Amino acid sequence: MKKIPNWLIVLVILGLLIGSKFLFFSKKEDPAAAAKGKGNAPVAVNYYVLQPDTFNNDVFATGKIGAFNQIEILPEVSGKVTSLHFKEGETVSKGSLLVKLNDADLQAQLLKSKTQMELSELKLGRLQKLIAINGISQEELDAQQNELNSYKADQAYILAQIAKTNIVAPFTGVVGLKNISEGSFVSSLTPIATLVQVKPLYVEFSVPEKYSALFAKGLDVKFSNDNQVTDKTESARIYAIEPMVDENTKTIRARAMYDGSSSFYPGSFVKVYAELGQVKNALMVPTQCVIPTLKGQKVFVVKNNTATEVPVTIGVRTDTKIQVLEGLQPGDTVVTTGLLSVKKDAKLKLLKQSR
Repeated sequence: MKKIPNWLIVLVILGLLIGSKFLFFSKKEDPAAAAKGKGNAPVAVNYYVLQPDTFNNDVFATGKIGAFNQIEILPEVSGKVTSLHFKEGETVSKGSLLVKLNDADLQAQLLKSKTQMELSELKLGRLQKLIAINGISQEELDAQQNELNSYKADQAYILAQIAKTNIVAPFTGVVGLKNISEGSFVSSLTPIATLVQVKPLYVEFSVPEKYSALFAKGLDVKFSNDNQVTDKTESARIYAIEPMVDENTKTIRARAMYDGSSSFYPGSFVKVYAELGQVKNALMVPTQCVIPTLKGQKVFVVKNNTATEVPVTIGVRTDTKIQVLEGLQPGDTVVTTGLLSVKKDAKLKLLKQSR
């Protein structure tokens, strides 16, 4: 058999390679052209047509119950407790005696002071009779008067010390759990019990700065207990508003007075609800329409089936919508879905209107 030349084998291989190129790659689409064609395809989106609306401008916040008066009862002086005049958890009136400390030494000093003052008063009376007949000098009379005044000052000091051994309630309230017993020795750092005024109480809460113009004294708010299984709410009326904005939270703090109830204790956290009235002719858009940017917020508006970026200024939020203060007009159509695919000047295919 005759041997095939090498050059012929090379030509056959080259021919096979050229043929395979035209066979498998001649009909493949250009990637750049394909991408360009795909980019021209409209993006399918849902939309929302703006119409003036009326909504309730309601504010929800977390607050806490506080007592107007709440103290930890501490003695002013050290001493032994001789008697307790309160029961744990009972209501005591302002000025009522709660604890009596031993004052036997002070009572003895008071008796001595009274005796000295009586003798000084008698001596002063005799000297006043003598000076009327020039029996003594004015200097002697003045010295005796000064001695009497000194005894009176000593007696006033002793009485003040005795008063400190009587621990009384500075206001009407409920006494908490006691920390001492009769016979205990207490100092000025020994806590005896707590005293809390339970009626009335106040509800303290904070609202965003943008509501400052709508908040005022006399506004009624409602609140309920976070741990309460029922939907029962209570009412309170704002009596004080902090005249400054918190720099960290950008909120304003307010307090509302509440008549008091056994369902709430000072320190309890509550849900606060305030009705700030109705807003008419408001432009509301679905929450998902608003896209945050470095300079604020924006929405995509449909114009001639083309997406247009429009910066907006937003206002109050509800559960599903956001108020637009600036940037949009009634009748504008905004994009509600497919926002990740929508770009500026992109062609749009409108599907259905959102509600």
